[in-house]
Amino acid sequence: MEPNTKLVFVTLVLALTLTAATAQFCGMSAAGLYACRPYVQTKNPLTTPIDPKGPCCTALTNADDQCLCKQKTKTNPFLSGINLDLASKLPEMCGLSKVTC
Repeated sequence: MEPNTKLVFVTLVLALTLTAATAQFCGMSAAGLYACRPYVQTKNPLTTPIDPKGPCCTALTNADDQCLCKQKTKTNPFLSGINLDLASKLPEMCGLSKVTC
């Protein structure tokens, strides 16, 4: 690979990484979604109490509830391995208002 090609490749990887890190999904950041995942995964979800001031609950305060509700009826590869029943209980576990879809 030529030096200029390497530079373009590295720049592209960095740009994609930054885009992914700042991505939003229904008002939640990718980091917030990742923080919530252990509590809602289909295999061996965490059953320990969630920290209401932790990153997952903080992310949920900005979530668009109706957008999240719509995901229940869509095929979304990002939600693969997520137990949507557990996910719907997360706001209450965080001390937030119950979400009704």
